[in-house]
This record gives sequence, C-alpha cells and structure tokens, in this order.
Amino acid sequence: MRLHPLTILLEGVGRAFGAGIAGFTIGSVLGTVLVARGFLPTAASTAGVPLAILFGAIAVGYEFAHYRHFEYELTANSLDITSGVFFRREREIPLGRIQNVDISRDVFARLLGVAVVSVETAGGGETEARLRYVGFEESRRLQEQIRQRKRTAIADTEEEGEAEPEERELLFALSDQDLLLLSVLSFDPRILSVVFVVAPALGPNIVPDIDTAGSFAVAIFVVLGAVATVVALWAFSAAATFVQFYGFKLHRLGDELQYERGLVQRYDGSIPTDKIQTLVVEENVLMRQFRYAGLSVDTAGYAPGSTPTGGSEAAIPLAAKSAVYDLARDIEPFERPSIERPPKRARRRYFARYSLVVAGLSGIAFAISTYLVAFPWYWLLALLVAVPFAADRKWRHRGWALGPGYAFTRTGFFRRKTHVVPDFRVQTVIERQSLFQRRWSIASVVVDTASSSGLMGSDAVAIDLDVEDAHALRESIRDRLQQALGDRRIGPDGD
Repeated sequence: MRLHPLTILLEGVGRAFGAGIAGFTIGSVLGTVLVARGFLPTAASTAGVPLAILFGAIAVGYEFAHYRHFEYELTANSLDITSGVFFRREREIPLGRIQNVDISRDVFARLLGVAVVSVETAGGGETEARLRYVGFEESRRLQEQIRQRKRTAIADTEEEGEAEPEERELLFALSDQDLLLLSVLSFDPRILSVVFVVAPALGPNIVPDIDTAGSFAVAIFVVLGAVATVVALWAFSAAATFVQFYGFKLHRLGDELQYERGLVQRYDGSIPTDKIQTLVVEENVLMRQFRYAGLSVDTAGYAPGSTPTGGSEAAIPLAAKSAVYDLARDIEPFERPSIERPPKRARRRYFARYSLVVAGLSGIAFAISTYLVAFPWYWLLALLVAVPFAADRKWRHRGWALGPGYAFTRTGFFRRKTHVVPDFRVQTVIERQSLFQRRWSIASVVVDTASSSGLMGSDAVAIDLDVEDAHALRESIRDRLQQALGDRRIGPDGD
C-alpha cells in the first residue's frame, strides 16, 4: 500500500519552502558577487528568485519520487516497508517486536483527514518506522490490526486457541473543570530560574537608568518586574498544559492502556501493560495543597525523546490523590507503605549546602556591585532566613520503603515523585556515595529498571540513607528480585 496522496502536498510544501529560501539566498549572494565583478549586468542581481523557484521545484519533485517509492504492507507476521529514492531500503518488522503504534495529527492533518503512524519496537534506539501520512481510518486500522495479530500470535504460541474479542473500557476522562484546574496548578516554580538567567544580561542596561531615583525605586522596579515575570511564566505554563492534555481519555483494551489527548497536536497511543516498568505518582507543591496528584508510567521500548513525553506517558494528568492511587493499584496491586525518611543528619547537610549556596551568590553579587554595576547586593543575604525551611522541606519529602512485592522511593519538594517499582522489573541495584555523602556517613540506592526514562536520570532513587540502611536496602531488593524471578519461572501453578 502507498501513503496518502496528500503526503506530497504536506511534505512538499515544507521542503519547497526551505529549499526555496536556500536557493534565493545562494542566488542573491552569487548574483551580487558576479555583478560587483562585472561579469553580469545589474539586473542579474535578482538571480535569487529563479534559483529559489528551481530549488523549490526540485524539492517537490523529490517528495513526489519519495511518495512513489514508499510502500508498506501488513502481513500476518510482520510490517514490511520499502522506501528510498536513490537507494532502496526494505525493512521487515516482526509484529512480536512492536511495542507501540502511536497516531499523531496536527491541525492541518486533522483538517485533511490524515495522520502520522509511529511504530516503536523493543529496545529501539529510535522510532523504527514512521508512516507520514496515511488516512486517519487507515491509521486506526493499522493500530488495531497490529494489536489483534500480536495477540493472536501469542494465543497460538501458548496454544490457547483463537483470541476472544475484547471490550474497550474507559478508565479515566479529564473533565473540562479538571483540565482548567490542571492548567492552573501545573506551574513549576523551577521555571523561575529563567529570571536568574535573564537578569544578569538585562540588569546592567536597566539599573543605571533608574539609579538616580535611589535604592527604593530600584526595589520597586525589581519587585514589579519579578511579579510580571511570574505571571507571564504562569500563563505560558497553563496554556501549554491546556493544549497538551485537552480531551485526555484513558481506556483499557485487553492488555493495553490506550490514551488520546491534545488540542493542536492530537495523539492516540497505547501503553502495553506488560511493558510498564515503574508507576510514578507526581504532585507539585500546588497540587499537594488541594490533595491532587497525577500518575505517569515509565515503559520499556521507547527511546528517550521519541514520544511526546520521552518514554513516560501520563495515565492520569490530574485527579484527587485517592483516585490516582486507586487506578495505580488497578494497574499494579501494591499496598501503600509508610515512607521512611533519611536520617536527621541529612537535614543538617541540606542546611549547610543551602547556606553555602546563599553565601556564594552573595559573594558573586558583591563582586558585580563593586566592579560592574552598583546595586544593593546585601539583599541576597535575606535568603538565609529561608535556609532552615528549605532544608527541612527537602528532608521531609525524601524517603523510601519496601512493601510486599514492590519498592518505593520518594523525592522532590516542588515536584514530588513517588516511584513504585515491582520487584521483578528491577534490572540492577546500585549503591552510590559521593565524597560529601561519605563525610556524613550516608549513601543513595538506585533502583534501575528497563525504563527508557532512566537513561535521562529519572530512575527510582532512595537518597541519603544511613550507610547501614543503604547496604540493607540494596541486599534486600537484590534478594527479592531473585525470589520474584524464581516465582515467575515456576508459575502460579507450581509448573
């Protein structure tokens, strides 16, 4: 089968535009140089226009050739793709290796009734195949038939006979009220770090203009600027969240979770439950005040950044915390344990660390005020008042626990994450200790899974445990992993 004919238009316009700009630039520069040297008349300096048209036509021609030479076929056992204009490439993707078939549609694709189908495979370093574009109904057909044929193949392998039809169950739908609430509560205070990046660049140009009005005017200006920045960043964050999770729905179909979301870019994807590595309950500082939370799942098979969320998909963007844990337990039947905090000397460590940070920032501000632009640098010392509170909050929102069949870790104040890791999903357990941790006799334990998000530093980590507790936790998780693997090999019937 071929791609949708509108592929030539949708892909060709973009390629033609880029090629046309390149042709116009090259033609204009070349024409100007030749005219300046007397090789061509003055009128030839407009050579950029015909060259832009030529480059654009070549780009459209290439896209037409790509369309003519791109074919795909879904067989009983594989998805076969043939492509290539100058060099032919034939790919046969076994259905058994396919993890996810995701559908995405931007505004133009939705208006024209087409979609992009992305095929992800187990252990793939990148998207294995992308059909850009096919008809929307065809994308749905591919997604459903790949799922059905995989299930039939598994049933045949296990000698279970023909797979029975499955019903699609709605697990969660984000209401309009909750979407607005999510947009408002989704603001991450860490975004304010942008202020500290922009301020040094703008400060020297702004402060001298108001310096004659005195320190009070400077203070008023800084406060108003900070408030305006916070409001602007909050509005931007809310708008981005609204667009991302508009129309969010989560269904269960057999052994898959299927989601759909998006206002501008619409996504329809699947999450195989047998590929879920870790459940993550997320609560930022605002959500916690209203007892709301979100749930995401880290899966194997996605390359980091290959999905809209880089290997982690939201199962529930926002709901009451009790409802979030209910759905999480529906996916993995765990019991919520009591989280054990790090030792109290870890809190003293955080106090010392934050005090040094404030002192360092004050020293830098003093140097800038002395040698570059004079301003009341000593205001930064007021941050020392917040150091005890910050150290205590950090300590209280870190912890770990072991429950029947699951390991739990918690970390983060502004965006607190509670990882739930099944014993049999653990790949490795790593105990690590930095130079500064050794001075406080504490260590951290990393619970590594096959989740692709772990490649981006999002593994479950029990931070700043007592050294003896870290040793015991590492050994316990290792023993539980061996036990879980043994139980799965033996099976529930003892076979």
